[in-house]
Amino acid sequence: MAELPLFPLKTVMLPGNTLSLKIFEPRYLDMIAQCMREDSTFGIVLIFKGEETLSNTDIHSIGTTARISDWQDRADGLLGITVLGLERFEILSTRILDNGLTMAKITILDESDENEIPEQFYYMQELLDHISAQEGRPPSEDQSFAEMMYQLIYLLPLDTNLKQRLLEIPDCGDRALILHAELIRLGVIQYIKPDVAVEE
Repeated sequence: MAELPLFPLKTVMLPGNTLSLKIFEPRYLDMIAQCMREDSTFGIVLIFKGEETLSNTDIHSIGTTARISDWQDRADGLLGITVLGLERFEILSTRILDNGLTMAKITILDESDENEIPEQFYYMQELLDHISAQEGRPPSEDQSFAEMMYQLIYLLPLDTNLKQRLLEIPDCGDRALILHAELIRLGVIQYIKPDVAVEE
């Protein structure tokens, strides 16, 4: 069990993907400075009630650890950082410091160790490659099933609450089934029946 600072946001951080942030509140400037000095991580969690600038926001219990990969002083005087999502975690307890920063005791959640993409979900890899090509991204290579899923969820214009639901699902196959059903609902794909029925 570890303790790390939390950065509650109204967006979902996914493992293996990046997020750009503007930092201006003193509590988060201090947090970022400490993380950069110690090369440590912090946790990003989705807010479900409240605002990003408040200390008493209600947050989801599952989030993603993040490490700073780049930073820059912006023209508007704010600190800009880019972070990389690492691992899913679950919050066990929280405490609020005097400066308003929330600290959380967490446990890292195991990820599915299924590396090969099941045949019924090959089309998701093709969809990911298509979206990546449209955005000028290099095609993905040697990705595990989980890595492919997280990148596709990141790039698709999905509802934030659905992205959080997908993040919380522990099994990659179950995660793929839920995403499959959503892609059908959105009309992104023609109906392709997986080997396992989608649970409502």
